[in-house]
Amino acid sequence: MDDPRAVGAVVVVVMACFVFSAYLDAYAYVKIPSKIISDAELEGQVGLTASWFVFTGFLFFLFGRGLSQGRPWNRALPDGYTGSLAAALVFGAALIADINWPHINNPLGLDVLFTPPNIVKIAAAAVMVSGPLRSAAQRGEGTAGVITLVSAGLLLSVFTFATQFIHPLIDPWSSSDAAQVPAQVPIWVAQNLGVSALLVQATILAGTGLLLNSTFNLRFGSLTLVFLINGILVSLTKFHFYLLPVALVTGLAGDAWLAWSARRAGHPSASLCAVIAGAFTLSYMIELAILGTAWNWSLWGGVVLAATVISWMMGRLLRAGLRSSMGAPAEMTVAPAEVNAVPVEPRWTRDPQSTIRPQLVRAALDDLGTPEALGRSPLGQLAGVSRGGSAAADLRSVLVDVIGELATAPGPRDAEAGKLLLDYYVKKVGSHEVIMERLHLSRPTFYRRLQRGFSLVAERLDEMSEFAQRVPVND
Repeated sequence: MDDPRAVGAVVVVVMACFVFSAYLDAYAYVKIPSKIISDAELEGQVGLTASWFVFTGFLFFLFGRGLSQGRPWNRALPDGYTGSLAAALVFGAALIADINWPHINNPLGLDVLFTPPNIVKIAAAAVMVSGPLRSAAQRGEGTAGVITLVSAGLLLSVFTFATQFIHPLIDPWSSSDAAQVPAQVPIWVAQNLGVSALLVQATILAGTGLLLNSTFNLRFGSLTLVFLINGILVSLTKFHFYLLPVALVTGLAGDAWLAWSARRAGHPSASLCAVIAGAFTLSYMIELAILGTAWNWSLWGGVVLAATVISWMMGRLLRAGLRSSMGAPAEMTVAPAEVNAVPVEPRWTRDPQSTIRPQLVRAALDDLGTPEALGRSPLGQLAGVSRGGSAAADLRSVLVDVIGELATAPGPRDAEAGKLLLDYYVKKVGSHEVIMERLHLSRPTFYRRLQRGFSLVAERLDEMSEFAQRVPVND
């Protein structure tokens, strides 16, 4: 009960039943047009309610156990699950409200999915199923495990459940097979719905990959597992399992790109989003071309290009993820600002006691392989850092040089700090746990050396900046 991974395993199993029941309920409403499959609807509703009841009861049990051990109420549950318990209570309230919601004239379609209680339930479900994912991030788990990935797959499936009316694996509007097209509509309507579905779902998949890659180190197969879980659940809605290879190819393409990008420091963002979106739309296009499509190649090419560009722009502008949770111990956190303080942009300071210094160094090292983010670091504005090239390239070169010098320092503690930074940020040997084992460091010692390394790099940048100001370089 005190192991958050064991708690996560229980939550993932229960929440898998929860999300499966929701999709079974969706199947009952959409499999046969204008008809509700009563048996499937009953089984879905019972499974959904039972899973919610078990999940809520389990978290209440853990909450009471934590209180009996003398913990404060907001720390009674393992990290990441306090919000899940609150969301479960909100879901229960919305469930009661949904039962008593005024009768609607159309018992099918968006009149059912988009009632206010259902929207609240979907939002609460997203928080519930993401408990293990958030717990792993808050624990500083370096590499995403199976439990974390399954939780991410369920979270993705909650998003696709909310957008099931515009999902290409459910409604293949581009098909030339009349039996697969949801309804006979004008060609421009089918094109509008089909293109919108591909763009929306490609962006959601790209955002999921960006979130996971920004928060964790991903082993090969991680994205494939997440996308396959989602693909199976989505395909269940209308039994379109013949489209499941699209999810498989998309995941493999994302994993292959991550494996190829591992040669460089940092986590890819924009390029990963573009690869995921491009692989999703391209593989879908190829499969529909084999099975029969009503769209011409020009339209297909535009859809693939548009999805790739939009997702690339999203990754370029939004670097998602809980970056501060990547193994950051308590001594590395910045004290919260006063309530009435005016927020200011972080700037470099010569004060050796400032907590901003190691935080800025750490943020720059996190962005070491992402030029668009590294170029915005305040460290690039320091005298002595710029060497006449781009800000990102110059700052990366300086940081790598400083870390290399630190790794060969005569002092054993300084050398350990340098080797730690070199292995984790520059060489990307592996997760925190791998580096601990590689350097034979205990967990507390590892984080002390990590913090020491940030401080030593900051001191060296100070020396370089001061020297550059005293001895200006003449062109």
